[in-house]
Amino acid sequence: MLLSQLQRRPDEPVTNTDFRERLAAVVPAVPDRRTLRPSEPVPALEVTVSQTSDEVVVRVKGEARFDCADALVNGLLTAAARRPALVTLDLAELRFISSLAMGVLVTYRRGVVRWGGQVRLASELRPAVQEALSRAGLLDLFGCGAVTSASNP
Repeated sequence: MLLSQLQRRPDEPVTNTDFRERLAAVVPAVPDRRTLRPSEPVPALEVTVSQTSDEVVVRVKGEARFDCADALVNGLLTAAARRPALVTLDLAELRFISSLAMGVLVTYRRGVVRWGGQVRLASELRPAVQEALSRAGLLDLFGCGAVTSASNP
């Protein structure tokens, strides 16, 4: 853009309309930000529950951040309603777990154990999730003596 195209003559009064018209002639039109629609938000956490003949498998995918605790609770309550004898938590596709999400898992386990059930972790965990659970002392709580990470099977 040339400055000379935006400058006014010395004897002309300055108005916003004149400036906008001159600017529009030089700069291509840009859509108004308010008319642009953001894409649909991607859920940070997905919880799916499936049942086999002898157990319920809860698969958790994504990031279990503090703001996703409700989604985790809802998924776990779906599994708890079936009162299974064995619940397997498959966290293989979980990239991150917050301390709040770990607390949700511990509380869920406590409820399942009260009615005589058992909760265990599937054998594959991502290194970051395995380290977080290990530091919190939860690998032993969930009976995971032989847990392996996804990168070191």
